Amino acid sequence: EYVLNLDSSEKQEAQNRKMTWAPRQQIVVGINTGCATLIPYKKMSIDLHRQLIEKLLEYENLKVVLLGGREDTQRNAQIAQGLSIVSSPTENGIRDGLISVEACDIVISGDSLGMHMAIALKKYVVAWFGPTCPQEIDLYGRGTKVLAQVGCGPCWKRSCHNLVMCYDQVPIDQILSGVQKGVRWISSSSKQHSSETFSSASPFLGL
Repeated sequence: EYVLNLDSSEKQEAQNRKMTWAPRQQIVVGINTGCATLIPYKKMSIDLHRQLIEKLLEYENLKVVLLGGREDTQRNAQIAQGLSIVSSPTENGIRDGLISVEACDIVISGDSLGMHMAIALKKYVVAWFGPTCPQEIDLYGRGTKVLAQVGCGPCWKRSCHNLVMCYDQVPIDQILSGVQKGVRWISSSSKQHSSETFSSASPFLGL
């Protein structure tokens, strides 16, 4: 297991954010939208993010929050345009980002720092993989792995010229199924559900 601790003031701020974001006590679903520049294909396109969010907004018990760093500020604004969602602060550094992750119940992310932060804070993580290896990541029984529907991954490429990119081939229905499993995990008293990996053959399970 990862070891990452927040101090008391950070925990309190996380509680404050959660209450502000979800005043009706909805389940807070954070979407980490970015990734490092080394392998830029570990983030979904703006259009696919919006498609995913539109599906999530069909469920009144969920509140969607965009997560990210300073480099994601403009992109998050584009993703959020016209949608009834929350954009978390992105300009205040990693520790403040951790507070936003702590305020979430479920985190959707590519294989990036945001994913590792969510794992370390023991959130239910729906992690998707395109250019990198899902078997290298342990969700410690608190998550679901979703694989892009491509035959060329993992490739670890820093540059790719495919006409259809892996980050546009992430199956949204399996992301939603992962969120549903997260909702069940949160409501379970034992919280002992195992991690799962979905391929393109996995069925969709509605919330």
